[in-house]
Amino acid sequence: MTGRPRSAEVDRRLQRSALELFAEGGRAAASFDQVARRAGASRTAIYRRWSTRDELIASALRALRSESEAGLEDWAERPLEEILDLFVERAAAALDDEFARNLLRQLVALGPEGATITQAYLVGMFVPRREEFSAKIRGAQDDGHIDPGLDPDLMQDLLAGALIQRLLLWGEYATETDPRAYVSAVLEAVGFPARVDGERSTGIPTSLRAGVPHDSRGHGSLET
Repeated sequence: MTGRPRSAEVDRRLQRSALELFAEGGRAAASFDQVARRAGASRTAIYRRWSTRDELIASALRALRSESEAGLEDWAERPLEEILDLFVERAAAALDDEFARNLLRQLVALGPEGATITQAYLVGMFVPRREEFSAKIRGAQDDGHIDPGLDPDLMQDLLAGALIQRLLLWGEYATETDPRAYVSAVLEAVGFPARVDGERSTGIPTSLRAGVPHDSRGHGSLET
């Protein structure tokens, strides 16, 4: 005799509750007891789905990624300009999102005990998208839109580094400068085609560069 089918709604409540607790207090805060209490479910409901809290958190991260990318599954097939527009919109929203900031802090803080979570994030989500984005960059280099001497992986490292330090170190102050302007300026600084408010341009005005530290020559710098 087969058991009762799992409820997709309970799945979502458990995953969301686990991520909220993880973002608030890290891995230790997302115990099965606390997750069940917040989700209004039983511990049995959790054990029926996941064996450990790390499996639950990893599953919740994958669900969050799928939810946030709904309707954008074909992003890698879109023109680079459209991809960058989407990136500016979403990265700027993340800078203004307390939950996103806290979630990133906890992911960065994970030690060896959280290897399952880190593995799920890096191998299951981050690496495939990084490889696809590198392919888009190489295509733009072949077309003459991006300097062919730039390394696609290093461009992404610099881009991620600038945004992560903004999220982690600046916190709520990250939005004192227009987030969209900041993300656009960082994209240009690492070698992507210049753009203003999602439109390609010949350069970003000085007023829009306020969110990026500058060296004495007025060039954008990603130093922290």
